Amino acid sequence: MLSRLTRPTALTAVSLCALAVLTACGDDSPEGETASGFDAVEVSGPVGEVPEVDWSAMLEPGETEAQVVEEGDGAVIEDGDKVLTNLAISNDFGQDISFDTYSDQGVLLEVGSEAEPAQVVDLMTQLVKDEIEPGTTTVGTRVAIVADAEEEFGDLALNLSSLGIGNEDGFVLVADFEAVALDGPEGKTRPAPAWAPEIVQEKGKPTALDSSGLPEPDPKATELGKAVLVEGTGPVVEKGQQIVANYIGQVYGAKKPFDSGYARPDPAIFEIGTGAVVKGWDQGLVGETVGSRVLLEIPPKLGYGKKGQGEDIPGDSTLYFVVDILAAA
Repeated sequence: MLSRLTRPTALTAVSLCALAVLTACGDDSPEGETASGFDAVEVSGPVGEVPEVDWSAMLEPGETEAQVVEEGDGAVIEDGDKVLTNLAISNDFGQDISFDTYSDQGVLLEVGSEAEPAQVVDLMTQLVKDEIEPGTTTVGTRVAIVADAEEEFGDLALNLSSLGIGNEDGFVLVADFEAVALDGPEGKTRPAPAWAPEIVQEKGKPTALDSSGLPEPDPKATELGKAVLVEGTGPVVEKGQQIVANYIGQVYGAKKPFDSGYARPDPAIFEIGTGAVVKGWDQGLVGETVGSRVLLEIPPKLGYGKKGQGEDIPGDSTLYFVVDILAAA
């Protein structure tokens, strides 16, 4: 509901005839020098930024290899942790960055979990998760993985075109482990203000925001209403960072939420302070701390304005949000 960003295309069965039209970039690659593993490519640059990738040769088909490019000095990652991770991919044919998540929306990796891939990017995240050593790998670490698409994925390599990889390409996958997400808000509890809706909870999770009994907000209001209900002790959220957040949103007077992250298995990831979300989020969450639970009253000017959004958010709606900030990087 909040973000304009999209995820990579969902995986399709390899038997679909649509795959027949996909071509292998490697078929058209010029003849040249080849090398194995990391003799073919070098990864550099600071963790947290799109890496610099320098190909000196085409990658020879062979076993997948991985190396720690930089070891972080942050918290130790444990089994079951959910890690905010940014990815970048470059293939040996184009030799540029064909896919990355640094400029919009990273991925959340649950350490130790295994699941059938539902999206193309899941093929890459499973490779990355295999390189996390619970109890040893730390936040701030950068890992690089070199692989031959066909050797690693077989027929599934035909799905990788949306990531800029042909089914006969060699590629390097770079992953930065940026932060471990909290399970919920952590910090000192603060009382809710008089203007706040009641937070209806079930099993400790918000399920609705009851604004009955509150005076109707002024649709011409321009000021954001904000209350920190739990004051987190983690890092301060900065403009341009990605945040991991659980949230619920409901229109004033509505009987049910129009969106709830608490109803999903994993919290969401948003870029904050850059216009990727509604203005009320950008204004209200930048400067708060990880671990905080923030209540926002967003007037139409800072939400969806006179036009509204879909059937659940009419024009000139005042929006209430409860947002748990679980990580930022």
